[in-house]
Amino acid sequence: KNELVSAEKESKQLSQASEENSKQIKTLESDLCNVNEQNVAILEGRDSVQKDRDGLESETSNLREELATIKSSLASSSNQVATLTTERDNSVKLNDDLSSDIGSAKNKLVSAEEKNEQLTQVFEERLKQIRTLESDLCTMKEENGVLAEDKDRVQQERDGLESETANLQGELESIKS
Repeated sequence: KNELVSAEKESKQLSQASEENSKQIKTLESDLCNVNEQNVAILEGRDSVQKDRDGLESETSNLREELATIKSSLASSSNQVATLTTERDNSVKLNDDLSSDIGSAKNKLVSAEEKNEQLTQVFEERLKQIRTLESDLCTMKEENGVLAEDKDRVQQERDGLESETANLQGELESIKS
C-alpha cells in the first residue's frame, strides 16, 4: 500500500512537472514569435535605411554632376573674362556682368560643396545605422538559435516525463490488480 501511495505521489509530481514544462514551452514559443516579429521589423528598417542610402548615393551623384557642370561653367566664364579683359575699353559693362556671374557660380559651388558634405555625413550616419542593425540582426539570430535549443531540450524532458508517467501508471494499474 505504501508503494501505491508513493507511486501516486510520484505520478502527481510528474504530472505537475509535465504541466510546468508545457507552460514553459508555451512561453518559449511566445518569446520566439516575439523575436521573429522583432527580426521582421529590423529587416524592414534595414530595407528603409538601404533605400535612404541608395537615394543619398543618387543625390550625391547628381550633385557631383552639377558640380562638374558648375566647374565647367566657371572655367568657361574664366576664359570669357580673359578674352574680355583684352577688350575691356570697349566692353566694361559686359565685364561687370561676367564678374557677377562668376560670383554666383562660386556661391553655387560653395553651396553644392556644403550640401555634398552634409550628404556625406548623413550617408556615414546611415551606414553606421545599417551596421548596427546588421549586428542586432546577428544577435537576434543567435538568440533564436538558443531559444530553439531550449525548446527542444524542454520537449525532450517533457516526452521523458510523459513516458515515465505512463510507465508509473502502468505499474500502478498492475499493483492495483
